[in-house]
Amino acid sequence: MKKRMSIANSNRRIAKNTLYLYMRTLIVMFAMLYTSRIVLESLGVEDLGIYNVVGGIVALLSIFQSSLSKATSRFLNFELGKGSGPDVLRRVFSMSMTIHIIVAFVAILLGETIGLYILKNFTVIPIEKQVDAFVVFHCSLLIFCFHIVRIPYDAVIIAHENMSVYAYLSILEAILQLLSSIILLNYGNNKLFFYAFLMLVSAAILYFCYFVYVKIKFKQYRFSFIWQKNYSVSLLSFSGWNLVTSSANVATQQGVSLLFNNFIGLVANTALGFANQVNGAVGKFVGSFTTAFNPQVVKLCAQQDYEKLHLLMNRASKYSFILVWVMAFPLILNMDFVLHLWLGAVPQYTVDFCRMILVCSVIDATTGVYNTTIIATGKIRNYQICISLSFIIDFCLAVILLKSNLSPILVFGSRILTRGIFNMFIGWYFIRKIVDFDVYKHVKIVWLPIIVTVLITVLLFLTINHNLLGWRRLVLTTILNFIVVSICVYYLIMDQAEKAVLIQLVKKNIFRSI
Repeated sequence: MKKRMSIANSNRRIAKNTLYLYMRTLIVMFAMLYTSRIVLESLGVEDLGIYNVVGGIVALLSIFQSSLSKATSRFLNFELGKGSGPDVLRRVFSMSMTIHIIVAFVAILLGETIGLYILKNFTVIPIEKQVDAFVVFHCSLLIFCFHIVRIPYDAVIIAHENMSVYAYLSILEAILQLLSSIILLNYGNNKLFFYAFLMLVSAAILYFCYFVYVKIKFKQYRFSFIWQKNYSVSLLSFSGWNLVTSSANVATQQGVSLLFNNFIGLVANTALGFANQVNGAVGKFVGSFTTAFNPQVVKLCAQQDYEKLHLLMNRASKYSFILVWVMAFPLILNMDFVLHLWLGAVPQYTVDFCRMILVCSVIDATTGVYNTTIIATGKIRNYQICISLSFIIDFCLAVILLKSNLSPILVFGSRILTRGIFNMFIGWYFIRKIVDFDVYKHVKIVWLPIIVTVLITVLLFLTINHNLLGWRRLVLTTILNFIVVSICVYYLIMDQAEKAVLIQLVKKNIFRSI
């Protein structure tokens, strides 16, 4: 009885947090898309391409951000799952903060040496724009440092599942970026320089808000300089293996950006930047769900409650797919029209890049729980090495394809194979080995229904009148896709327990009001 109540409470908490994050995602997505249009209009294709390629160099340093973020969140959630007291939590937080400050200084050192070297020698930037490019570089570097030292505060909020505040702060970030773009629109002088400065100011304001909230709300997380060898070794070792994967991932992404810059030009970089934004917008929807269940995964691993963990993993995969596919498939079908609405003038390659990257997003969303679970256990070395190899293979294929003068679209096609399907099999192997996960049962109750759902929706598209264009086509495909996916979810994807909960909710909230 207690176990069922615990599961029910956990599910309600996940649902409530998902709702907060979903609302946040909708607001952030629309703000981000509108911001992108204004920035494109203000800067133009060339300046925006410069901003993307220069900012991409600094993004090489995000390997530290990604690996440390995962490590900090995991250790805080793990201690909360074990029921550790305030003193332990304060030491974990302070140690994490100390490491993040050190990493920020290291990032500045690397940026001002290796980063500047890459900017000077491996980018193709017009002579008259080189001064602006260097300004953008230094502003981007400082923005990155603000993000680094913000990670422990972000991890505290998520670990305590205070998703409403996390949502409000994310909305604030989107509003600050939107205001910056509006100010930029009315600024007549050096817009590239000014835009970089506005982004820096926005990052500083956001860091201050995170700092003030955690300081007031969670008094047990007061920072003091602490260096404990055992904990630092554990966190840095954990971060180190995440760093390997993050390095391979970022190096591949930014390496491809540099390849596009050299083989094709700044137009391709602009198209790649918009494709990544579309991927980010869709990813934020599934991120709303994954952020909600990630703390539960870590806590279940800390408690070694693998039965509940396996159930949560299956449901996370199913519903992550549903959330993404409902939005992604109509976008794939109507990408040219949607991009025209969004951008007005659509840069070359953007439509195809966006379509291919959305396919990757669907696969990544469905398999994301594998990565979360393995990281939660702390047994990540071999897994991270294998994932890193897939990123390296992806980059090597990109070099071969572009040097062979083949279409850059094929670069994304290779990504579906290497970073999608291949990583899925890697995840299956390790979760079976580490948490005794029944992969065959998982494939039967999750992946087979998903494949059937995809086939049904794709075949449905073939029956639609292809003469329909614009809004009529977008609305029709969106509605039909939602209806068909909903039917497939009920009859193919949901199990009996999930159907019973759904029926109960319908009876309680709909029929009662009639």
